[in-house]
Amino acid sequence: MLGVGEVFRVGVAQVRRFSGYVEGIDWLRGLVRGLSVDLVVLPENWVGTRVLSRVEFDEYIGLLREVSSEVSALIIGGSVYVDFGNRVVSVCPIVGGDGLVNYSEKIMPSKATHERGRVGNGKRLGVVELGGWRVGCVICVDAMYPEITRVLALNYVDIIANPGSISVDRVQLWRSLGLVRAFENSAYFVASLGTGYKYPDGRDVLGGSFIASPNGEYVLTVDLGVEGLFNAVLNRQDIDYARARRGYLDDLASNYFRNVRIVVTK
Repeated sequence: MLGVGEVFRVGVAQVRRFSGYVEGIDWLRGLVRGLSVDLVVLPENWVGTRVLSRVEFDEYIGLLREVSSEVSALIIGGSVYVDFGNRVVSVCPIVGGDGLVNYSEKIMPSKATHERGRVGNGKRLGVVELGGWRVGCVICVDAMYPEITRVLALNYVDIIANPGSISVDRVQLWRSLGLVRAFENSAYFVASLGTGYKYPDGRDVLGGSFIASPNGEYVLTVDLGVEGLFNAVLNRQDIDYARARRGYLDDLASNYFRNVRIVVTK
């Protein structure tokens, strides 16, 4: 049963980049068989970087739906590039047993990896509520923009999923970023990172997936270079404690910051 009560079971995938979604789904299906989780999070572009047509995207969703039904879990389907006719965007599908439940788009495609020249800016963040938990998704570099995760925080998201592709020299930075995003937004930050390939500029991508708690601790860290599905249990008490003690979300919701003036002197 999905996301019930005080605990929430998460499976974080750290996996190579497959040549297509059929191959990737075969790997996933074999790994989750018999698993007891509420949520599975997959990395950015884990089934390749080829732009999918709308028909191919629908087929990908159908395969994720089958896996979701088999394991009775919600699946954050990493991200894929999709051609919607008038624009190409990076899409993070959130899939359940009935199919596509919601989805996020990458708001700010990466300039550093030249993604921005071929992928348009997204306009949507998806949030799914199940069993008293709210789950949202921000794709890779969108986590660098506090304004984007703030939108999720203002909608009281409990879990910020972050499918990513991070070069090995930036893994420690990304883990630090995840701690900050989790702490400032009083939510868990779940980063599923790809492994076993290279960036366009030749840097290695070796994973380093992790889960950060809303109280400044790592719940899970995955070693570099290993592949698999890594499980952790998240606790509602950690979120309640963070929100009651620090009140960050109440401060955000108050809109007080709109009253702050910037004074520049020369």
